Parts: sequence; structure tokens; C-alpha cells
Amino acid sequence: MTRVDPIAEPRPASAAAVARVSRLAGRVAWDDLALALFVVLLILALATVWDYGVTWDEDAQNWYGIAVLDYYLSGFADHSFMRLYDLFYYGSIFDATAAALEHVSPFGTFETRHLLNALVGIVGIVGTWKLGRALGGPRVGFIAALFLALTPDYYGQMYNNPKDVPFAASMAWALYYLVRAIPLLPRPDWRIVVKLGLAAGLALAVRVGGLLIFGYVGLTLLVLVLWQFAEDRRPAHAIRSASTCFGYVLLPALAVAYPVMLLFWPWAQQSPVVNPIGALIYFSHEIFPYRTLFAGRYVPAGDLPWEYLPTYIVLKLPELVLALLAAAPMLALLHLRRVGAQIDRARAIGTFVLGFAIVFPVAYAVAIKAVLFDGMRHFIFVLPPIAVAAALAAETALGALAGSRLRPWVYGALALYGFVQVSVMALLHPDEYVYYNAFIGGTRGAQGLFQLDYWANSYAEDAGALAAYLRAEYGNDFVNHRFTVFVCGPPGSATAYFPPNVVFTPDRSKAEFAIAFTRDACDKSVTGRPIYRVERMGTLLSVVLDRRAVLVHGPRRANAAGGG
Repeated sequence: MTRVDPIAEPRPASAAAVARVSRLAGRVAWDDLALALFVVLLILALATVWDYGVTWDEDAQNWYGIAVLDYYLSGFADHSFMRLYDLFYYGSIFDATAAALEHVSPFGTFETRHLLNALVGIVGIVGTWKLGRALGGPRVGFIAALFLALTPDYYGQMYNNPKDVPFAASMAWALYYLVRAIPLLPRPDWRIVVKLGLAAGLALAVRVGGLLIFGYVGLTLLVLVLWQFAEDRRPAHAIRSASTCFGYVLLPALAVAYPVMLLFWPWAQQSPVVNPIGALIYFSHEIFPYRTLFAGRYVPAGDLPWEYLPTYIVLKLPELVLALLAAAPMLALLHLRRVGAQIDRARAIGTFVLGFAIVFPVAYAVAIKAVLFDGMRHFIFVLPPIAVAAALAAETALGALAGSRLRPWVYGALALYGFVQVSVMALLHPDEYVYYNAFIGGTRGAQGLFQLDYWANSYAEDAGALAAYLRAEYGNDFVNHRFTVFVCGPPGSATAYFPPNVVFTPDRSKAEFAIAFTRDACDKSVTGRPIYRVERMGTLLSVVLDRRAVLVHGPRRANAAGGG
């Protein structure tokens, strides 16, 4: 019989086992934090989605979705979607889905759209977490998701931007599956290739620019083949690897993506090869015969200075994200020096593709003098990879601080910065997207120099304030009167919130009231007495004007009497 000593000391665990347990605990902790972040974002979305207004394009996008739904329900016979501006050049996945949901949703048209938009935006943040985690581990994933959630130009638009946010979310997931495939090349798991194709197809079902992802796939395969050739100097092996990658990755992903794109793009269905190419050509040479504000002057959208897009990106990023992005190349080199010959090829290629996904679209737009307006709105899709690049830089910097006495102070400073950033976003709510960082002096410093409320998101607040003002003036008799309102810019952004007896008129000279934002100095183009101002952090976004005195006395006498 074996004697068991009840007080015998346990055998010490091996260092490898302790390290494994430590890594597992860290992984669980950071993944739990990421899950908590997603839950918080979901709760915020459900609680605040109703605060966001109808943006400039939303009314037309809504009708496009309805027309596309009619196209399918009519057995592909109703082509009314072709008569809605140039929207047929876009895929309809978001708008058609929103139009279908409206038939079962307990909410109104735009409330349904905004809720769907918010959920898609959160899916994009989850995709950014997955991308960061695949490249740098659980902590990088969490930091990347947090950085994107605290980027006001993404968060503020994820509620009511039906084109750029769904596109950004799809591209983030496509990049993630591409990164997942890299360690398994040249023959990755077919399920990852299918998911890559699905994500790319969803991006193409929003806009044809989703073809970028196949450029990234091609670049990845090229870098892999060159790397292999540099290692073994065997041309035949490199050629065989290239053909395997082509047959097992690029072609299958394209074969999955193309039908997904066609399913949600009626115009492309009419000519599956010619029309997508036509859309690509159209957007490359798009005509927009208007001017856009940049650095205090209005410049033609078709003839922008090269620094237009880079400047907007720099000023729209949170200061910490911008600083880490700028430091990322140097921190990456420091990381390579530390690991020496133990370079992880998959991570190196993935990180290179991530950097390319940030730099190339911007550089290409600058090189071809692309038509741009509304700041960096069309390039929101670079924000997820920027968040991941900044998170990778943060991981390297935090790793260098391990064991340092400065570490608690650095973590305290980061927590304080996060608190300030959240506070700024709260103060801007629900117009977070008008944010500018401290390098320009915030929104107040940007006023008059760069675009602010170009979407007219603040018009919902203006419309509610006007109705409250009239109810206070007329009391119970309010419903017996009819009021005319001129809206500078997109009427639908205000009329969606008008009571039935408040109506829009396109004739500003006969309007009793006016709603105007500061875009293109709209607020200065209409006379009247200001009765409500939408301001965020001391910055005027839009104004409601009472023009009744102007109609009675004329502009000069009304101004002399304080009519504005």
C-alpha cells in the first residue's frame, strides 16, 4: 500500500506550463474586454440611435432601396431604379435590405435604417478587432476595436451613412480573412477562402471599389512568392507556388464574390462584365461641378490640391491614433531588430498588406486627382486598418515599457486621454462626425476652414426646435395654422421631422421660416431672426430663422428691428 503524505508540497510547474497559463489568462482577459466593449456599443446604439438625423443622401438611398426591392418583386421587370440619379452605379445590399426590413419593423423608415446602419457599424468594429487579433494577438485586437470606436468620424457616421460605413465594415472583414489565409498559403482552408470571397462580395455589393481587396490578394501572393524565392532561389518552386495560390485562393475567392455582388446589384445583372467595368470608369472620372471647403477657401472638387485628402485624414483622427500611426513604421523596425532572424513571415506579410491598404488608396486618389468632397467621407474604409496599425504600434510601445517604473504613469495618462476623448464625443453627440482633433483646435478651430455638418445631421434638432417654438407661441391653436419653411441644402433632412402643418417651400423669398447649416455659408444666404442655433463645443452647425418680419417689412426694416 502506497503511503500518501497529506502535507507533501506540490511539484513546481514547469516554466513552459506557467507561460502557457499566463498567455491563456491574458487572452481571455483581453477577449473579455473586447466582448464588453461590443456589449457597451450595442447598448449605446439601442439607446441613442434615435438621436441621429436623416443625412443628405438618405432620402434618395431609401427610394433606391424601395425601387430595387420592386425590381425583385416584379420578377426583374420594374427598372425604376435606373431613374434615381446615378445610384444604379452602386450595389444595393444595404438599401434593399433596409427596404425589406421596413415591412416588418415596428419603427419608422429612417429609424429602421439607422438601427441597421448602427449594427453594421458595430460589425465593422468587430471585424477590426478580429483583424488586429490575427496580426498581433488579443491585446492588439482589443486596442484596435477601441481605437475605431473612439474615432468620431467612424462612430458618428455608423448610424446614418448607408454607403461608406457598410463598405468599410465589409473591407475590414475581407482584410481579416486575407490575413487569416496567409499562414496557410499556398493552400489555405477552403472555408477561409469562401469567407474571404463572401466579405469581398459584400463590399462589391456596396460599391465597385471593393475590387481593391483582390488587388490586396494579388499583392499578398506576389510577396509570398518573392519571399520564397529569396529563401530557396528555386524559380520552378516559386512558379509552382504562384500557380497554386492563384488556383486555390484568388480564383475561388473571385468566384464566390462575383455572384454575391450580382445578387445585390441590379444594374450589374444587366451586363455582368461590362457594367461593373463601366461603374469603375465612372467613379474614376466622376464629374462633380461644385466646390468644396478646404483650408478656408472653396476649391473645385475636380481640381483639388494634392494635400486635400491627407490633411482631412490627419485632422480627423484622434491625436493618440495619429501619433501611433506616424510612429508605426519606426516601431515596426524596432520590433524587427528585437526579433532578429526570428521573423514571423505570415505576420510580416500581413502587416505589409495592412500598411498597403492604408497608403495605396489615398496615394492613388491623390495621383489620379480623384473627385472628392465632404472631407474624407469616401475614405472611411481606411479607418479600420489605421486603427489596427495604431494598435500594433501601441503594442510595441507597451511591450517596451514592461518592467519600467514609468508604466503605471503611462497607463494612467492613457486612461485620462480615453476619458477626455469619450467626453468630447459626448459633447458632440449626436454630431460626433464633425470632430476635429486638437492639432487644428477642435471643431472651433476648424470652423470656417474645413467642412463641419456637411450631412445636415443637425437638421433633425432644428426641425424639433422649430415645432416646439411654434407650439409655445400658438398653444392649442398651433394645429390650425400652416407654416412654410425653406431648407438650405437637403430638404428631406428636415422635412422628415416636420409636423403635418409645417411644410417645405423651395422659394426662400416667401418662406416664413428657414433652416440653414453653415456648409457653403448657407446660414448667411438667408435673412431672418435666429430663434434656435445648433452648436457643439462652441461651434455653430446650423440655425433656425424666423422670417415673418422680413415678409412683412422687407429685409432692411426687419434687420433694423433685430430681424437678423
